[in-house]
Amino acid sequence: MDVRRLALLRELARRSTVTEVARAMSLTPTAVSQQLKLLEREAGTPLLRRVGRRVELTAAGRVLVEASLDVEVSLARLQGRWDEYRGERRGMVRLSVFPTAGQLLLPGLVRRLEPWPDVSLELVESDVHGDDYAALVDDVDLVVAHHATELAEPAVKPGIPRAASRPPRTWHGLSVTELLVEPLDVAVWPGHRLSTRRSVRLADVRRETWVSVPEGWPFDDALRRWFAADGSEPLVSHRFTDLRLQEAFVAAGLAIALLPRFAADNQDGQRLVLVPTRDLALGRRMAVLSRRDHAERAAAALVREALVAEADSLTSPA
Repeated sequence: MDVRRLALLRELARRSTVTEVARAMSLTPTAVSQQLKLLEREAGTPLLRRVGRRVELTAAGRVLVEASLDVEVSLARLQGRWDEYRGERRGMVRLSVFPTAGQLLLPGLVRRLEPWPDVSLELVESDVHGDDYAALVDDVDLVVAHHATELAEPAVKPGIPRAASRPPRTWHGLSVTELLVEPLDVAVWPGHRLSTRRSVRLADVRRETWVSVPEGWPFDDALRRWFAADGSEPLVSHRFTDLRLQEAFVAAGLAIALLPRFAADNQDGQRLVLVPTRDLALGRRMAVLSRRDHAERAAAALVREALVAEADSLTSPA
């Protein structure tokens, strides 16, 4: 069976319509349909059936897709290894990144890629629920994703805490490269009564006014879980999706916030002061996701390695 036609069948399994497959593979829908018919002849059995105006895979089609995934990865690995051997790390790498990760990692990433002028980045901003990042991997090479995680212990000391909970189930079967685990700290303005404390407990902040993210977002869930420990709720005055807006309210002395330690712009304590929590063991895990075949591309591997190096530099002791 022709491996290029098998690739079309896999894309149909991922994207559900011939039109979407054609768009993804830069072909016409007619060409896709013709190639799939040829594949059915090669396989000697129906692989597709029509349901209304749509087509779906038969049981044989699903078996063939599953069985050919290793072929897809092996061919990508072959090409990636050969390109690396020949020094041909080049081409466009599509990278999906959420805003706070972009602020934290992208400037350093671009600097690290300067020695490879033939590798270019196409950036896509995507901020979704942790379970939903897996759905992005078909349309980009790499996805910087995050999800809320429990920590093994409260992160009151410098360094990288250890995650105690597993990644979302939707990440299973993907190539997952860990970047960092980021604790949540209480952000206050310089001069706030807690700004000189080494750590805080719930009792210290129970009567404070908070600025937070929208309800249902991970950081707000963490704040509510913290307060639920003694049956209370936080007093939230404003909610913003933009981390910098939250920081502006804190810096102006209007509220305090629960912010990610490495992404928050505290400017060495001149604008904000980040105080670790002694009785809150929650944070977020940040990782690079990709399809297994995309992960084997030489250019994509270079970008992934640069992201890991940048994350390590941000969290290593000075």
